[in-house]
Amino acid sequence: MDTFDEYSRFEYETKHTVILKGRFKGLDTNSFGLFIIFLNEELRMVENLIAVVSHFSSLYDVDPTLPWYTLEENLINIKWKGDISVNITIDLQNYLESALDRDRGNELYQLVKNNDITRIESLLQAILMKPLNDRNVQVETNSEYVSNEEMSLRRTERNKQVKEDESTATKEPAGKIKDTIDIDLVLAPVSGIPVYELTKGDKIMIKINDKLPKGKYYIDLLGTRVDGNIIPVPAEITEIRKNEKNEYSILCRIDENIYGRAVETEQVKLKKYDELLETEQSLREFDLHEQSGRKRGFPFFVIIIGALTFIILMVFLIMWFYNVF
Repeated sequence: MDTFDEYSRFEYETKHTVILKGRFKGLDTNSFGLFIIFLNEELRMVENLIAVVSHFSSLYDVDPTLPWYTLEENLINIKWKGDISVNITIDLQNYLESALDRDRGNELYQLVKNNDITRIESLLQAILMKPLNDRNVQVETNSEYVSNEEMSLRRTERNKQVKEDESTATKEPAGKIKDTIDIDLVLAPVSGIPVYELTKGDKIMIKINDKLPKGKYYIDLLGTRVDGNIIPVPAEITEIRKNEKNEYSILCRIDENIYGRAVETEQVKLKKYDELLETEQSLREFDLHEQSGRKRGFPFFVIIIGALTFIILMVFLIMWFYNVF
C-alpha cells in the first residue's frame, strides 16, 4: 500500500480523494471478490464504493495495485457482463455501505491515511465475514491519493469514449437505430473458432443475457427460454474490434432489428452456427439409424424368444410323457 508521507510536504489547492482498492477470498465458501472504496478527505468518511463477488477464482487474479480508474472500469465491466454471484454481490454491496457508514468509515479513513495495513485488513476481514458467511477471509489492499480534478477528468474521458462506442455500435450507416442487448458468447474450447479469427459475416451461437429487463423481454419475444433454460441462438457478426486493453468488443445481428453486444477479455474459442447444425444433423442421423436398427432387430428377438419357449415346452412334454408311461 502506498504511504501518504510524501504528500505532507505539499499544500494542495484542490481537494483530494483517498482510494482504497482490494481483493479478498473466502476460503470456506470458495468466494472471490474485488472492491474499491472512495474516502472523502474533507469529511473523512466513505463517499462511495463498488464491490463484487464470484465463485470463479479468476476474479482474484485482478491486481489491486492497478490504477484506480482501471480497477473501477474492470469492476463496472464485470458487473455489466454478469460474471458475478448476483445475490451475494448485492448483499455485500449493501452490507459494506451500511457497515462503513459514519464511525467505521472514519476509522477506515484514519487507518488508510496512516498506512496501517494490518489494521485495515483486519477491519475489512471482520466486516466481510458476515455477508460472505465465511469466517476464513483473506484480504489484500492497496491505496491511492488522487485529486478530485484528476478523477473528474478521467471519468469524463471514459464516459465520452463509452458514448462514442455506443453511438458507433447502435447506428447503421443510414442512421437507423438498432435495438442492442447484452449477450453471452457460447464457447467451444476444442472445436470452436478463436475469437481473434472472427470476421464480419461469421455466424456464431450466443445466449441473450437475462440480467436486465430488456434481455428478459427479448428472450420471451424470441422464445429462447425452454423449461426455464436459455437456449443458444445464431447471430451474425457485424463488427468486431480490439480495444487498448486487448479486449474484443463484438456486435452481432440476432434478428432483423435486434443486435447483441459482448466484450470478451480472453482469447477463447466460440461455437460456430454451422458447426452446431452439423452436430444436430449427426445426432438426427444417429437417432434414425438407431431406430432403424431397432426395427430390424425386433422380429429376430421375437423369433429367438419363441424358439426358446417351444424347446422348453417340448422338454416339459417329453418328461411328462416319460413319467406317465
